[in-house]
Amino acid sequence: MKTATVRELRNHYTTLLRWVDAGEEVSIRRRGKVVARLMPVSAKKPTRIDWSTSAALTMDKAGLPRLTAAQSEQLRNDSQGLA
Repeated sequence: MKTATVRELRNHYTTLLRWVDAGEEVSIRRRGKVVARLMPVSAKKPTRIDWSTSAALTMDKAGLPRLTAAQSEQLRNDSQGLA
């Protein structure tokens, strides 16, 4: 994150806007304290997620016990507070 003073914002706002346009967040300081932040409106698009490394997919499901219908219903009721 970059920082600038109120004076720099007033005198060099085009430079600060270029920073923001490039994806930077800029903190504006007055007398040493942050009074504002300039941020890009839309964040850069995230890269594609590799679901093959997901914990749900890599987990060893073979060792897990299967729940009966009654156990599943009890678990659902407990999670919804329907005891």
